[in-house]
Amino acid sequence: MKKQLLLLSTAFFALSVSAQISITTSDIATIGKTIFQRNDTMPTVNIGNSGTSQTWNLSALNNHTQDTMHFVSPVGVPGASSFPTANLVIKMKQQGQNTNVFAVNNSSSLTALGIQATLDIAGNPATGVIKNNPAEIITNFPSTYNSNFNNTYVSKGSFYYGYDPGIGFTIDSFKIVSNVTKTVTFDGWGSVTTPLGTYNALRVETLKWNTDSLFAYNSFTGWFDVQQTMDSSKTYDWWANGIGFNLASITVDWVTENAMSATWLPSLPIVGINEHVNAEAINVYPNPAQDVITFNLDASKAQTIQIYDITGKMVNAYSVSVNNQQIDVSTLANGIYTYSIVGKNNSVLNRGKFTVAK
Repeated sequence: MKKQLLLLSTAFFALSVSAQISITTSDIATIGKTIFQRNDTMPTVNIGNSGTSQTWNLSALNNHTQDTMHFVSPVGVPGASSFPTANLVIKMKQQGQNTNVFAVNNSSSLTALGIQATLDIAGNPATGVIKNNPAEIITNFPSTYNSNFNNTYVSKGSFYYGYDPGIGFTIDSFKIVSNVTKTVTFDGWGSVTTPLGTYNALRVETLKWNTDSLFAYNSFTGWFDVQQTMDSSKTYDWWANGIGFNLASITVDWVTENAMSATWLPSLPIVGINEHVNAEAINVYPNPAQDVITFNLDASKAQTIQIYDITGKMVNAYSVSVNNQQIDVSTLANGIYTYSIVGKNNSVLNRGKFTVAK
C-alpha cells in the first residue's frame, strides 16, 4: 500500500509541474508593481522543442545588464495626452534609455498603443511620441496552447532635435515610420526552469518583419529621407501564471535557432510606491528649491535618490549616506522634476515631485 501511495504521489507531482495552463489578463502585473529584467547578451541555453508536455531548461541564463519596468497609472505621465484610452503605462529603463509604453490591459488582450521616449541621436537627446496604428497586440486572452494571431500595424512619430549632427546645417526634427507584421503562435506547453525557479508555462513563437524609415526635417529642404532598413526576427517567450510578465524571452537565429540574446526575470514583481501600501515616510524641502534640496529619509533603508526631468529622462542618481541627504540642484533648469527613492533591496520606497525655481 505504501508503495502504491508513493507511486500515486510521484505521478501527481509530475503532473503538477507539467500541466497545461492558460494566460489571462490577471497574469499581467497591476499598477503599482515593479519588475526587474536581466539581459544575457551571449546566451548558451537551448530553446528546446515545441509541442505538449515539454521540459525547457533555461537555468544557465546569465546576468550582463539589468532593466527596470514600473507599471503605473497613465495619470500625470509625460505623453499621456496622446493616448487617452490607455489604462496602463509601463515605464521602462533600458540601457540608460527611458521609455513610457502606453498600453491597454483588458479581458481580451494586452495591447501597446505607442510610446513616449527620449532617444539619443548622435549624442543629443530627442524627445517625442510614437503611435501604433492599429495597436500592437502583445497577446490575446485567454492564451492557450495552439492559439495564434497575426498583427500588422504602422508605428509613426516625430522627435524634436534642434542640432547640427555634423552635416553643416541644423536638423529640426526626425520622423520615424515603421511598417510591422508579426505572427504569434503559442507552440508548446510544459515545465520551464529559469534562474528564478521552475514553473508550468506556455511557450510563444513570434515571427516579426519590419521596414523602418527615418526622415529628417530642416527649414531649407523640408523632409528628406535619411535611412531605410528592413529586418526580421524570431523570438521565443515563456509565460507562467501569476508572474506579471514573461519569465524569459530569447531571440534566436532565424535558420539555426541558436540563441542570440535573452531577457529573464530574477525576481517576482515587487510592490512600488504607486500602491502607497508601505511607502517609507519622507520629507523634501524646500520645495520649490533654488540651490539645494534636502531629502529627510531613513538612510538605513534608502540606497539612492533618482532624479528625472519632465520627459522621464533620468538626470542623475545620488547615493544616500545620511538621513538628511542634500542634493545640489543649482545646475538644473527651472521646472518640475520627479524623484524615486530606491531601497537597498532595489525596491522603490517612495516617489514624488519637486520644483526648481530660481
